[in-house]
Amino acid sequence: MDFLINKFNDFKHSNKTAMIVCDNEKILATKTYKEICEISATFEKEFRVSLTNDNLCVGLRMEKNEYLPSIILSLQVLHHAFVYIPTNVAMNTINIHYILTFNSDLDRKFEKTREILINNNTFTLWKISTISTDLFKDVFCIMHTSGSTGESKSIRIQNKCIETNAINLGHVFKITSEDIIFWGTPLSFDPSLIELLLALFNESTLVITSYKTYLNPTALYSALFRVARVTFLQTVPSIFLRWSETCIKRLLCDSELRLLAFGGEAFPKDLLGYPRREDLSVFNLYGITELSCWATVHRITEETQFDDIPIGGALDETIVEVRNDANEVIERGEGTIYIGSNSRGCLINDELVTDSPRFRNTGDLGFVANGIICYKGRTNGVVKRFGLRVNLAEIEEIVFKECQLTSKCVWSDKYKKLLCFTIVKNIASNSTKEKILDKFRVKLLKVLRTEYFPDYFELLETFPTSSHGKIDEKTLEEYYSIHTSSQRVNPVDLFQKLWFKYLGIYNNNTDDLENYSFFEMGGKSINVIQLIAEFKLLSNIDSSRLIEAVFEKPLNECKNILIKQACSTIQTESTPNTEDYNKYKPMKVSWKYDMKSCVDSSPLIFTDRFNEARIAIGSFGNIFAVLDENGREIYKTILGGSIECVPAVSPCKNFIYVGCYDGIMYCINFHANRTIWSFETGDRIKCSPLFLNDGARIVFGSYDNYVYCLSSQDGVKIWSTKLDGSVSANLIEREKFGIFAATTRGLSYRLSETDGRILWSYKCESPVFGTPLYSKELLLVPSVSGVVTLLSADGGRLASKFQSDGRVFSSLAIIEDYVVFGCHDRCLYVAKLVDEELVLMKKLSLDGEISSTPCVRDWNGFKSIIAATNVGTVYSINFDDLVINRLIRLPGEVFSSPVEYNNKVYVGCRDNNLYCISITM
Repeated sequence: MDFLINKFNDFKHSNKTAMIVCDNEKILATKTYKEICEISATFEKEFRVSLTNDNLCVGLRMEKNEYLPSIILSLQVLHHAFVYIPTNVAMNTINIHYILTFNSDLDRKFEKTREILINNNTFTLWKISTISTDLFKDVFCIMHTSGSTGESKSIRIQNKCIETNAINLGHVFKITSEDIIFWGTPLSFDPSLIELLLALFNESTLVITSYKTYLNPTALYSALFRVARVTFLQTVPSIFLRWSETCIKRLLCDSELRLLAFGGEAFPKDLLGYPRREDLSVFNLYGITELSCWATVHRITEETQFDDIPIGGALDETIVEVRNDANEVIERGEGTIYIGSNSRGCLINDELVTDSPRFRNTGDLGFVANGIICYKGRTNGVVKRFGLRVNLAEIEEIVFKECQLTSKCVWSDKYKKLLCFTIVKNIASNSTKEKILDKFRVKLLKVLRTEYFPDYFELLETFPTSSHGKIDEKTLEEYYSIHTSSQRVNPVDLFQKLWFKYLGIYNNNTDDLENYSFFEMGGKSINVIQLIAEFKLLSNIDSSRLIEAVFEKPLNECKNILIKQACSTIQTESTPNTEDYNKYKPMKVSWKYDMKSCVDSSPLIFTDRFNEARIAIGSFGNIFAVLDENGREIYKTILGGSIECVPAVSPCKNFIYVGCYDGIMYCINFHANRTIWSFETGDRIKCSPLFLNDGARIVFGSYDNYVYCLSSQDGVKIWSTKLDGSVSANLIEREKFGIFAATTRGLSYRLSETDGRILWSYKCESPVFGTPLYSKELLLVPSVSGVVTLLSADGGRLASKFQSDGRVFSSLAIIEDYVVFGCHDRCLYVAKLVDEELVLMKKLSLDGEISSTPCVRDWNGFKSIIAATNVGTVYSINFDDLVINRLIRLPGEVFSSPVEYNNKVYVGCRDNNLYCISITM
């Protein structure tokens, strides 16, 4: 690798930043090119003492770190090859002479030959073998294929092969010293070499993050595009699609990224539907490790069609052919793609020489016409079913064309089944999932031939990825086996599989992740609910302690709860039948308004500047609407994401403020039909905006862990405060005390409304989703575990605790001294605030779990409670004796909190409608 060594001789005095280490908040460390050269010289000096033979292979058993470029450079100077050995897998030491570890020991008793101390970090060199071999002459490094093209192979990547490839791509991509390149590809996958060499050859800056940051899509987005401001991103489509639609839109339109390159899998056609900046170049890369790394490149243009995306033209010193079953090169038609070169080459397993030109079977199908080759799937992705030929990639193309959904089809030899897994994000509940699946099946029945129609469908938030970042088909097959196995599954193993399923993380070799929580790995609160629901369904185990733990504990502690718990069988209560409902007086639907998607948001009822009643509501379909009392549409718009928060109206009644899943707070003049301003946070907003007493400022929380205070007039940030955990519960304010907030990590806070300073904090039993309540200088905080914690408002002193018999997601409502809330034990609770304690007065069992907040009303001295259960029943209940007066069963689930106005109840439903219900007949 003389080119690399010569380049570093040019850079060795440069103070240009060579490396950035960062997380989602700040830069943690940097290295200049001068520092990298100096550290490399230190390693070179130490290695010369122990690595006395030529052409050795050194295993690097460490995670990505700021010293790796220096280590690799020093090995190249000494003409030694390297191989990356992940820290979380068993070591394969065949043909490895030495292993270098970073601040750790080996799990085997090898000879420790040298310790190298650099900046208080210890690198240890271990002797593995003294056998001399000629395998590593002129070899840059060794890569082990993932086995996606067959059996796993050991590939010795020769210097000229990877060097030529990196230089050529540098010219194609026009890489300069101003570029900031994310070194994000796993070290076990050869595109990581391209990222490294593109930077080192061009004096660019490399960016790395911790594994914890890499796992969390939201944190990774912030690290790359807010902190490091990356300009070049090379990625596998499956990894890219872990980001939310909101993040992808921002990345394509609002980041400093100038080049986005996809490789390793079929190009993500979803991307073609997104708008993007004109100066952002997007490329499709194609290649195999056996001729490392990329063989072809194709630039995506505005004219690129959804149907077939070419793999592109061959790079320097590379030949690409399509051959038929007789191994003949064809100019038109479908065949197997072969890649070869007269000068570039890699050696497989124990090969010493290869023929020239060297051609490798890619294992991929391609269609060639007019010199253009399009990828058509894997050769092993063509199976016989019902005696007919079925191409799995063709099914995926049809699904995308007809449904605009990304899918992965897997043929299970074990079960002889065709499995189809499809990405659908932000599914609100299991019942919603079943409805989507039903519609999906019906749609595909009309467009797929019998032999192409899958036996099994599953919807996922994200695909599981292998250690190389590609879709892991074995794990997908395992998802199917979980649901079809007739044998009793170990609950701990089942729980771990579902944990990683809902995170989209490879389920093997996960020991390094045992100490991370679900949210640290990138999970969302809705995923927790889905995880627990599926675990309960498959294991028949219901554990309130487990759901608390998933919200805040690392994986190993969650598993310990299951290990210790005596598993009991759940007895499912029957839902009241029609006769049970008929004995109550009915309520009547006055009107309903179709929001085109689930309505979990609660409506805001207000009077506008003309003193006319208005209803503002949002849906999961991004629709935000303002209606009059009769359900007529006054205003409608489509925002950038799902809407779950309750909007707020300005004191002047001209403006509405609403937060969105795209992470943006909007100020809307619904009279003038325009958005006045928008303010972007780092994650979705479920917390409702709150006007402070002066009317000039709004405060709200975001899932990026911050509470924001903005000018209500122009959206300018006045202050922001970081809390421990996402903010889902609404904020409350009391002039004497300031602002109270609570997080999904169970922390309650009192903040100064002047500058956002934290005045006190208190750790509750479990995550908080329901809005706290202020009364009698006490703060009452409901948490998921069912505990209501009473704190002194001034200092956060624990006054007392009240324990319900189920999980609580409901906010607390109050009428006089009585606190009312719903619970997942299917009961409505009424407790009285006596001194500094809550005393249970009565509770009423209803027909389903209660996640929404009851509405309490006092109409001419008659007190009543309006409550809705998750199964869709809305009740009017006499407050004094908790007798049900009236009810109505809606056709879908209800998670929206009912709001009463002028003897009408307004509530959203998961049948996509906002309902107006008359209480009196």
